[in-house]
Amino acid sequence: MDNLLELSRIYKSYKRGDSSVRVLVDVKLRMGVREIGAVLGERNQGKTTLLQIAAGLLAPDRGEVWLGDVELTRCSDDERSRVLRHEIAWIHRQGTGLDLEVLDYVALPLWTGHRWPLISYRRGKREAEHAARMALERVGAEACAGLRWGDLSNWDGVLVAFARGIAREPRLMVVDDVIDGFDMTKTGEAGELLLSFAKESGCAILMSVSDMEAAQVAERVWGFEHGGLTLLRGQADAEAEIVELHGDARQRPGSRGTAS
Repeated sequence: MDNLLELSRIYKSYKRGDSSVRVLVDVKLRMGVREIGAVLGERNQGKTTLLQIAAGLLAPDRGEVWLGDVELTRCSDDERSRVLRHEIAWIHRQGTGLDLEVLDYVALPLWTGHRWPLISYRRGKREAEHAARMALERVGAEACAGLRWGDLSNWDGVLVAFARGIAREPRLMVVDDVIDGFDMTKTGEAGELLLSFAKESGCAILMSVSDMEAAQVAERVWGFEHGGLTLLRGQADAEAEIVELHGDARQRPGSRGTAS
């Protein structure tokens, strides 16, 4: 397997009142190009925390996050920003809170010269809009281009979120609870879109899900159990496992935040 993403000995805790709760302890995970992996868990078990760390959006208390030969927890702010702009797509269903048409929402991370440095790179507005249209067509959501986020159905929101990630041509897509809550047909369609993009582009896809049905497309599935994680499906190896937490290892001073 050509390695792309590696999490090594990740620890993360959150402050809750006067106590600290460990969410992730000694987490190890490795994924290769064109691989889809899923983390299965209920709300507040740490799925989003784990994915945010994998995407470089949240720093662990300890541990390393490698994307190729770049170690995200040790690189400079400029280098980490470059990786986040060019190589990692964070996909969710919340929108941006901005009053934008869908075409602009999908194209926004591609614009050159935008006043937000974390989402401005690589392309002029016209080229970005063309790439956004192609991405919307790729997922079957071209009819949504002139709508606004609040006008979308839940399913259209999933397709538009996928298009926004695909348009960036990332090396890693991190998909946070996007395909949960649909019937088997829609879940299957979403999974096929992710699978086809992974195979065509060579990117890796790490996603969080709340039920095994939504994880069917994944080659490996990890689940939370007794405060830790264990491999539920797929082939394990020494470098692609998540070490289980021990029940007595949940109290430790850490950074502030909310696990989800």
